[in-house]
Amino acid sequence: MVGGSGGQPFDNYVPPGDARIRVIHIYANEYIDALQLGYLDDDGELALLPKVGGDGGFSYQFVLDDDEYLIGICGRHGWYIDQLCFLTNKRRSETYGGSGGVTEFNIQVPRDHEMVGLFGRQEWYLDSLGVISRKRTPQEIVREANPHDLQLVEGIGPKIAQLLVEHSILDLEDLSVTSVERLREILHEAGSHFAMADPTTWPQQAALGAKGEWEKLARLQDELNGGRIVM
Repeated sequence: MVGGSGGQPFDNYVPPGDARIRVIHIYANEYIDALQLGYLDDDGELALLPKVGGDGGFSYQFVLDDDEYLIGICGRHGWYIDQLCFLTNKRRSETYGGSGGVTEFNIQVPRDHEMVGLFGRQEWYLDSLGVISRKRTPQEIVREANPHDLQLVEGIGPKIAQLLVEHSILDLEDLSVTSVERLREILHEAGSHFAMADPTTWPQQAALGAKGEWEKLARLQDELNGGRIVM
């Protein structure tokens, strides 16, 4: 859990049964004021859980596709959750909230899991947040790997692409929401030859490729040397 120690605790903020989160309502201004999760009920109708947090903030919503699921959250915090975005198996949401906060955070669920809810502390704002996850079934996990797409990222060759696939980073969208810290961990665990690679720009490159912004990707890669920023 990340954030401050104020407010009142809330736990097990999860849709009932096996229902999956389909929409997130975000209320934010300088801080994240509140969140509200939506899911499909047994009749296929959208239902909402009670809101957690305060009553202020501008209203936003993040809608998930039918084949999309949450894998984590990231942002900044101080005494409250100042800034928040959501990570899915396909993309990263826009960033909600203000520009404050003294500490960055990136919380991702374990491999083969999905984020199904939240816990934390709340009152006028969201003081702190943590994620609740569950293991996905084999039918849900099956996806097609695209190692050739991964090699569009400067600094990634066939061997590194295969290594990423083995760690469930199957395509550019997966790579774009994987933290640099996690990538370094994968490379170091694979041995000294892989550890020489610098993944600092890989998520940024992958995000452009996943969006089809090839001209922007090409301009960025013109500034790189082996995937590294040239100083």
